[in-house]
Amino acid sequence: MNGLVALSIALLATGCDSGPPNDEADPPPPRPVRVEPAIELPAVDIVRFPGVVRATERASLAFLQSGYLAERRVERGERVAAGQLLAVLHNPALQPGVAAASAAVAEAETRRDQLERDTERLGRLVERELIAPDELEQVRAQRDAAAAALDQARARLDEAVAQLEEAGLRAPFAGRVSELHLEPGDFAAAGQPVLDLADADALEVEIRLPAHRAATLRDPLDRPVRRIDDGRRFGARLTGLGQAAPGRTAPAVLALDADAELVPGDAVDVELAFAAPAGVGVPLAAVLNPGTRVSRVVRVRDGRAEHVAVDVGRLQGRYATVFGDLAVDDPVIVSGHAQLLDGEPVRLLDAGRTE
Repeated sequence: MNGLVALSIALLATGCDSGPPNDEADPPPPRPVRVEPAIELPAVDIVRFPGVVRATERASLAFLQSGYLAERRVERGERVAAGQLLAVLHNPALQPGVAAASAAVAEAETRRDQLERDTERLGRLVERELIAPDELEQVRAQRDAAAAALDQARARLDEAVAQLEEAGLRAPFAGRVSELHLEPGDFAAAGQPVLDLADADALEVEIRLPAHRAATLRDPLDRPVRRIDDGRRFGARLTGLGQAAPGRTAPAVLALDADAELVPGDAVDVELAFAAPAGVGVPLAAVLNPGTRVSRVVRVRDGRAEHVAVDVGRLQGRYATVFGDLAVDDPVIVSGHAQLLDGEPVRLLDAGRTE
């Protein structure tokens, strides 16, 4: 029994000493990665803003006097001509005001004519030295005052007639009735909108720009307006740029081309170009920890991964502007760089491709 144990121990010792020693393990194979070259982004930033198409010529029509809407002669969506009567206001004080002003004018004319005749008569008496000149001067002063009173009465009559004419609401331009705010019989306060009128032959889009964007706005791009429903693009030109008030954005208005197949109310996007610093662009997938204090991209150099710290700037399409020790055409890893160590060997997939 003891001999068998000794033989087993000897065989085990012989097996342990049979091979050469292996002090180093085989190195791991290179990590497969995909790369894309860094590109140069132009010194321009393209930003998209939402907007709604509207008519360039539009108005909310209202009466200057208060009263009741006696008649409305148009309906929503109806096409009207310039100067067409759209609605009639009833105000009991308007017609009596014209009558009273007319009577005041007639009274002032009668008094002026009477004093004119008195002036001529007293003038003849003064020439014959039958009365003193002072009496003639008094009548002349009364005649001049009566003439001034007549002018005032005529002005009040013109005002009363204008107010009566304003009781009829007329279209200031040709267009289409887009909205109705009051129905016949409703009380209409002075300045309260009665209906909206718009001319859809000319269209525009208004967008709102932050203050820092308004200062760097460039000329509009070619066909910058995109309809959200089907993605079709249309041409437009910038016609107005306002100033941003404290706490408010700046309005920008773009007039659409005449051949734009859009209607008021269409939802659109407007792409505008702004001046921006030039920089190196990398695919967004190449950026590790974006939005943090330590953003990085992994560059391939001499077959090994090299971590490069960068500051991430603006986004432009699928690219992000980065600032750091990175040059145009540097290959950056876009896939396979998760948990990749600095200096670790890598193997390029599709090495012949550059995009």
